[in-house]
Amino acid sequence: DTEDPKMARFLTMSEASEQLGGVPSAATLYRLAADGHLPAKRIGRKLVISQAQLDLWADLPGSARAKVYAGTARGDQS
Repeated sequence: DTEDPKMARFLTMSEASEQLGGVPSAATLYRLAADGHLPAKRIGRKLVISQAQLDLWADLPGSARAKVYAGTARGDQS
């Protein structure tokens, strides 16, 4: 069973929190996404983030609230 490298792996906020060792919590990740500080998106009823985006986000220096992502609630405001 091999994964297609072109197919993005999406994680729920709970899975993303687990991937990060439980810090931040899934609730905090939901808040960060709602505020535009996490590049997550809705697929159906689930809020998800790609594994690649999570890795990039986790490696950003400084505060998790330092960046606002386009295409998010806060990132679309002028």
